[in-house]
Amino acid sequence: MDLNQVLEKWKNSQSFTDNVSAWIVTPAVDAKAFPFPKNLDPKLTGALDKNGITHLYSHQLETFKSVEEGKNVVIATGTASGKTLAYNLPVINHIIQNPNACALYIYPTKALAQDQLNNLNDLRNTANIQNIFIPAIYDGDTPQNQRITIRKSANILKTNPDMLHQGILPHHTKWHRFLSNLRFVIIDEMHSYRGVFGSHFANVIRRLKRICAFYGAYPQFILTSATIGNPLELSENLTETSVQVIDHDGSQQGEKQFIIFNPPLVDQQLGIRKSALNTAVNFSKELIANSIQTLIFARTRRTVEMTLSYLRDSLPIHLLDRVRGYRSGYLKDERREIERDFRESKLLAVASTSALELGIDIGDLESVILLGYPGSIATTKQRAGRAGRKNQSAVAILISTPDALDQYLANHPDYLTGQNPENALIDPNNLSILTQHILCATFELPFSANEGFGNVDPYLLRSILELFSQQAVLNQQNDKYYFISDDYPSANVSLRATTPNIVTLKCITNQHAQTIGEIDASSASWFVHPGAIYLHDADTYKVNALDIDKGECLLEAISTDYYTIPNLSTSIENFSVITQEDHQNYQSNYGNLSLKFEINSFKKLRWHTNEVLGVESLNLPPSELTTVGFWISLKQGFLNQLKDDGKWTATDNDYGTNWQKLREKIIARDNYRCRACGKSFASASLHVHHIQPFKSFGDPQLANKASNLVTLCPGCHSLAEINVRIRSGLAAATNALRNLAPLLIMCDAEDIGCLAEPKSVLANGLPAILVYDGMPGGLGLSRKLYEEQSFWFTRATEAIESCPCAEGCPACVGPVGEQGYGGKSEGIALLKGLI
Repeated sequence: MDLNQVLEKWKNSQSFTDNVSAWIVTPAVDAKAFPFPKNLDPKLTGALDKNGITHLYSHQLETFKSVEEGKNVVIATGTASGKTLAYNLPVINHIIQNPNACALYIYPTKALAQDQLNNLNDLRNTANIQNIFIPAIYDGDTPQNQRITIRKSANILKTNPDMLHQGILPHHTKWHRFLSNLRFVIIDEMHSYRGVFGSHFANVIRRLKRICAFYGAYPQFILTSATIGNPLELSENLTETSVQVIDHDGSQQGEKQFIIFNPPLVDQQLGIRKSALNTAVNFSKELIANSIQTLIFARTRRTVEMTLSYLRDSLPIHLLDRVRGYRSGYLKDERREIERDFRESKLLAVASTSALELGIDIGDLESVILLGYPGSIATTKQRAGRAGRKNQSAVAILISTPDALDQYLANHPDYLTGQNPENALIDPNNLSILTQHILCATFELPFSANEGFGNVDPYLLRSILELFSQQAVLNQQNDKYYFISDDYPSANVSLRATTPNIVTLKCITNQHAQTIGEIDASSASWFVHPGAIYLHDADTYKVNALDIDKGECLLEAISTDYYTIPNLSTSIENFSVITQEDHQNYQSNYGNLSLKFEINSFKKLRWHTNEVLGVESLNLPPSELTTVGFWISLKQGFLNQLKDDGKWTATDNDYGTNWQKLREKIIARDNYRCRACGKSFASASLHVHHIQPFKSFGDPQLANKASNLVTLCPGCHSLAEINVRIRSGLAAATNALRNLAPLLIMCDAEDIGCLAEPKSVLANGLPAILVYDGMPGGLGLSRKLYEEQSFWFTRATEAIESCPCAEGCPACVGPVGEQGYGGKSEGIALLKGLI
């Protein structure tokens, strides 16, 4: 069967269609084609004609004309719309006419740079202009013996942000020829630069522009982007220039079908569904059996390897070598071989992480399977667009996992297929990030007292320079600041961390320590505390020791059936309101926050089932975070209304006046022993636990029956409370809001934090929900949520209401990884009161 026949078979299968949340058919679109512009060099028109390209799409022509006019542009058209040709043509055309001109191409990954170099070389050879423009890659893999030649002769340089930051800008004197003639800077896959990474990258661009100006060059910027909500804002924030958006896609497109498949429920009350992984494997098997090339996207390396293993276990022998995995961790030559074999149709299926998400050429692909929502709508469209890149018919299938966001999108598919609401946010002036790059910039060129740095406030810039001068890192002579420290600043600045304090992760093997990565010191206690299970590219490590002062974490590679989550205690040390809004049932506030975090224990949870296996104590010093946040303060009248309606369970338990006597009686009955672990304790150290939670009873006397009470030690009591608990509406609403936040802001889970307090200092002792930026100084994430609060509250309400569970489950009210019941109706009532 061909692809259309397989799709028709699925349409006629009730077991398939019953679980389809959406089946969107996008009809084929004819190209909006135009002749080559008259000022395009004949060598290029001839080369394009030889490659079968006889016209330009409308957005390619618009890009050519705008670049020729000296405008900065961002090309924000669909996947496989020819964005690469759109920016290559004006750049190469200019270099043919001005052979001394140079262009810098910046890609987020090495693999993408390599793939694009091959395309450039093909065009170069076909046009017979080998002596006019000389492209080269300059990254960490570039051999040392080639680097001098590249610096002397290349006029198109392909690199990545890290190499630009650490390998080119600090050594700009070696690049004098290239930088003084730099005419174009191409930033490909602009949507990759968001959050902390994007804020760092914007400062790297500031440093690049500063050095170019020193050499008398003022480059023009060309950016490309997947579909995001704010391409103009992001491009102008990255480059601090005026940018023209080109987003009218004129490319030819084949028919595309997009299916959202939600595996059937196994237990409706608990919201448990069939395995998404097994579902993906079954669909892949059918496509492979019909010789339909398929790319399977998984969210982690572990899932890639599991998918590959399950597929090979179920395929006939003659197909085993036609299925491969692709992820970081594979050798470079092995990855190139997989790319080539997939492009040449020697492989029928590849299971991949995000490594194949970007524009690497993998040929005439007919189908894509997304195993779980990848975290953003932009990424979903990017991955789905990998099929049908040669204008043929194609299908993309998103298989929903039990995660809250997956289930929301399965129940509200129009959110994926309609206008993209996500915004990619950065804050280049985040003080923690900015100060690091000011040091790097001063190392590269001394700062004049009246010199600017992007749009940084001149008074702030001068204050930072004076502070470093007082610390003897800089030396002020007359009106200039010189770098005098022995350190090499950019070598100590990670583009993926907010602070310069880094903890190095070292794996101990046979008495040897191998560095596998690094982590922001402020996050170390959370991710790599002693006893933690740490995933690095989905390989599993156990943390043996953490020394934050020395910046060192020692790990060992292990195979385990559990993961760990620390129990975090958050306290609000100080706050100040920047802006606020008054509403009928609540007050919303945005402001500065000082938070203190303490981690005194962590949970061990079994993979896949999330069963709590145990709780272990920790003794770590507290950490502090100064950031920004948005908080909701509930009003007393609204609280009273929820209580009257029986929708408020966040108050403290009142066990009755005789509780103390009853407690002693139960402890004596159990012979002063913990009924779980059997150890003996003094009476004061023991707890009495309600087997069925106290709040599930309407009558306290029934809850306090001796048959419902058991003696436990503090450790076993903590474990019991985790395994069976009643969620309050406050906790339910907070978890739903946390889960839905990525629909508004493109962020990782650790970029924002949430806190629910029944009696909060933020609300004068009344309940409050707080969401805050998880990095020092903040990046504007909570600010965006503050501005879109009504939209956010509505989406969270929909997520809980549309869940088929009875009383609340991890897919709607969470928390994910903990079992419990209740909270659904209470959470809905609270959120509806906020809308």
